Parts: sequence; C-alpha cells; structure tokens
Amino acid sequence: MKTFRTLFLVCFLPGSIFAQSFGGLDNNKGDNAFTENTLLVFARYTTVSAKYTESYGGFTVNLRLRKDKYERGEWCWRFENSTLGDLIFLLFNMEEMDGRKTEQAFGNGFLGSHQFYGNLIATDRLLISPGFSMGDYIFASKRENADSTGARILDPAGYFLSVGPAFKISYVITEKLWLDGYAYYDIGFQVGKPSGEYNQTKGYERPGFLSIGGDIHHAGTRLFAGARLMQMIDNGANKDSATRIDISFGYMF
Repeated sequence: MKTFRTLFLVCFLPGSIFAQSFGGLDNNKGDNAFTENTLLVFARYTTVSAKYTESYGGFTVNLRLRKDKYERGEWCWRFENSTLGDLIFLLFNMEEMDGRKTEQAFGNGFLGSHQFYGNLIATDRLLISPGFSMGDYIFASKRENADSTGARILDPAGYFLSVGPAFKISYVITEKLWLDGYAYYDIGFQVGKPSGEYNQTKGYERPGFLSIGGDIHHAGTRLFAGARLMQMIDNGANKDSATRIDISFGYMF
C-alpha cells in the first residue's frame, strides 16, 4: 500500500500542481487564456447613487482590453471606457432620464481608464503587481435646490484628467479558473468646466476617484464575471459624493 501511494504521488501529483498555474490556463483552442484572450465583451448592470441627486441604474453592454503576462518583471495593462456603455444606456432610457428633477454624470471621458501593472511577485499561481492608473473622468451633480447665486452645479464638476497608484493581484484557483482583484486611486485635475448652471469655486480641492473590484475567469469556456465599485471622493468644502457599481458578465476573445 505504501508503494502504491508513493507511485500515485510521483505520477499524478506533479501534473496536478503544474496544471494549476498561469501557464496551464488552456482555453481549449490551443492558446493560453491568461495571455491570449485579450478582448472582453460583456453585458453590464450599473447603478449610480449620489448625495445630492436621484439614483438610477440599468443594463448596458461594453468591452475591455487587457494584456497580461505572468513572469516576474513583465507588465500588464488594462483599458476600459465606460462612456460607450453609458451612451447606450442613455439611448434606451432617454425619456426616463429627461423627466428627472436632478442629473448625475459619473464615468469616463474621451481617454477612458488605463492601468499599468508590473509583476513584482510571480509564482505559478500568484501574481502581485503594483502599478499606476491614468485616464479621465466626467463628473457633475446637477442639484434640485439652487443656492443663493442660482447655481445648480457646484464643484467638484467638469472634465478631469487623472493619475494615481494602482494594485492588482491574480490567483489561479484551479487548472481552468483564475481570479483578478484590483484597486486604483485616481487624482482628478479639472481641465474642462460644465456649461450652463455651474458656480465655480477657485482653488477647489482636487477630487479623488477610488475603484475596487474583482473578476473571475474560466479559461475553458472563456466566460468571466466581475464587479467594481467606483467612489468619487470630494476633498473640498461641498462634500459631494457618488458611488457607481458595475456588475458584468461576458466572454473573452
């Protein structure tokens, strides 16, 4: 019996260990799903809630690009622009949104959101990758109650370029399944102002945009699901806030 157990461990255990690695994430097409399936197309449910405006939510579709490597010292990249999905949502909900007493804008602008990660710690099943984030945001709260000046949009508001730190961790759960967790904090620099009912405060503190999320991927079916929380942090006197939650399910090409 002891000899049989030893033979079993020698013959089968190494294969199981090596199969559970980034290099073993086969997508059943002869490619590695972690490194080769770089276009993600998905359906998404989004909700936006804010301090001074009405909440809203609904379904839309979008896409994401990624480029992943699993060796130490190699770089990974993520890109997504929520604007495409947001415009599709508005197109199908125009009448409902036009009838609202308040308005809330919270998403990306022309550049979208980019994250660059460097693999600092790399094992067969675990990647720890710090990096940086850059991109842009559009944010504004159009409030129902005007202040004494008649303004309905107060800072922070407008078009913001952004940059900040980012962090990603990837872990292989089984020979076909892996998990990505990430967080990034963008500091916003206002480069464009809202039109119309906007009362600017000169020297207003730069807002922060915090994102925390995770995605689980299945290499064989190339399906994935994920959730992300985005939080606008008002560092100025107006103390505005907004939370955006995106829940996605899609396919990796």
